[in-house]
Amino acid sequence: MSSIQVLSTTPVHAPNHNPCDPNYHHTIDLTPWDLQFLPFGVNQKGLIYHHPSNLDTSNQIEHLKHSLSSTLEFFPPFTGRLKIKEHEDNTISCSITCNNVGALFVHAAAENTSVDDIIGATYHPKILHSFFPFNGVKNYEGTSMPLLAVQVTELVNGIFIACTVNHVVADGTSIWHFINSWAKISNGSLEISKIPSFERWFSDDIQPPIQFPFTIEPQNIHHKEEKLNLYERMFHFTKENIAKLKFKANLEAGTKNISSLQALFTHIWRSIIRSKNLDPEEEVHYVVVIGVRPRLIPLLKKDYFGNALIDPAVSMKVGDLLQDNGLGKGALEMNKMIALQSDEMLKNEYESWLKTPSFITDAKFNCKTLVGSSSPWFDVYGNDFGWGKPVGVRTGGANKENGNICVFQGVEKDSMDLEVCLSHETLEAIGNDPEFMNVVSN
Repeated sequence: MSSIQVLSTTPVHAPNHNPCDPNYHHTIDLTPWDLQFLPFGVNQKGLIYHHPSNLDTSNQIEHLKHSLSSTLEFFPPFTGRLKIKEHEDNTISCSITCNNVGALFVHAAAENTSVDDIIGATYHPKILHSFFPFNGVKNYEGTSMPLLAVQVTELVNGIFIACTVNHVVADGTSIWHFINSWAKISNGSLEISKIPSFERWFSDDIQPPIQFPFTIEPQNIHHKEEKLNLYERMFHFTKENIAKLKFKANLEAGTKNISSLQALFTHIWRSIIRSKNLDPEEEVHYVVVIGVRPRLIPLLKKDYFGNALIDPAVSMKVGDLLQDNGLGKGALEMNKMIALQSDEMLKNEYESWLKTPSFITDAKFNCKTLVGSSSPWFDVYGNDFGWGKPVGVRTGGANKENGNICVFQGVEKDSMDLEVCLSHETLEAIGNDPEFMNVVSN
C-alpha cells in the first residue's frame, strides 16, 4: 500500500447565508463539558464503502461536497470558529462564533489501497491515519482552523469518508447526529429527522461566558518510544456471544443488573491485565466515558448539540479482577460506578469544575489504565449516502494512546465491535488468549 495523494482542498460554506438569520453571527457560550477538551486532540470518525461497479466517482465527490454544504445549513457551529477572549484577571473565556467562515473538504486518492486492505487486515494498516485530516491538531487551535474537516479518499474499489471534528464543539452523540443527517441529505432528503439544539445547559446560578485560567502548554508526549509501537485491531462480538458473556457476568455477580457493554468491557479488561503479569495487589483502572443527556433532571433534550459527557473510572486490584469469578466482580463494580452518576453528582461535579477547572489530556493513559469511549448505540451502518451502506468504521490517529478502546455497533443487529489500541505485544497476547478469543468472531 502506498501513501495517499491529496487532489484538492476546498472550503465549504452553508448555502443561502442570511446575515439576519439568528443562527449565524451569533455566539454559543460553552459549558465545562465543552471547555475540558481545549488541550485535547480532535475527534475523528470514518466510514468505509464499497463502490458499485458503475459508479461515476467524479460525480460522487461533487455530490458529497454539495450535500455537505446543504447539511451545514442545519449545523452552523461547524462553519464557525472558536473565539478565545483574554480577561484582565489572567483568565480566559471561550465561545463558538457562527460566522460561516467554512468547513474544509479534502479530496484524496489511495490508488493502491483496496477496501479489503482495511477491513480484512488483522491490524489496521498504517496508511489509515492519513485518511483523516488534521492529525495532531489540538482543539484550542479551532480559533483559526476549521471546526469540521471532511476527507473523502478514493480507494481501488471504494471510498473512505472521514470526519474530523473539534471536540470542544461536539461529542460522539452530536458527531453521529451530523453524519446521520449528512447521509440522509446526500441520499435525497431535503430535511433532516432531528433538528439540533445549540443552546448549552448551564446551572441556575451561572452567568456565561465562564471565565477560567488556561495556559496553552505543549502536551506531555510521554512514552514516545512506546507510542511508536502502538497498533490497532478490531474485535467483533456477535449478539449471541455477547448474551452469553452478559449471562455469565450476572450469574457470577448474583445480579441481573450488569449490561452487555459492562460485561464486554470487563471481559477485555481482564484479558489485557492478564497479559501484563502485574502484581495481584496492584490497582488497575478502567475509565468509562458516560453520556449525561439521560441522567440530568430534567433530561437534556435528545437533540442537544455539544458535549454532555463525563469520564469516571472503576478501580480494582489485579488479583480481584483475575480471580475465577472476576468477570462478574469487575462488571458489578463497573455497574455500581456508573449507577453513581446521578443528577446530584453530575451537578456537583459541574459546580466543582467552576471552582477548580481541569482538562482532559493524554495523561490519563498509562500501563494500568484503559479508557473505553464511543457507544454501540450510535447509528453507524445506517449511513447510506446514495450508493449503499458502509462495510466498516474506523477512527483516526488523534488521541491514540496505549489503552484506548472504542466501541461501535457491528454490522449485524445487536453485535458490537471493539477497536483496541495497544502495544503489538499486548494485542498479540490477547489475540492468543483462549478465554478472550472464545467470544470473538472476527
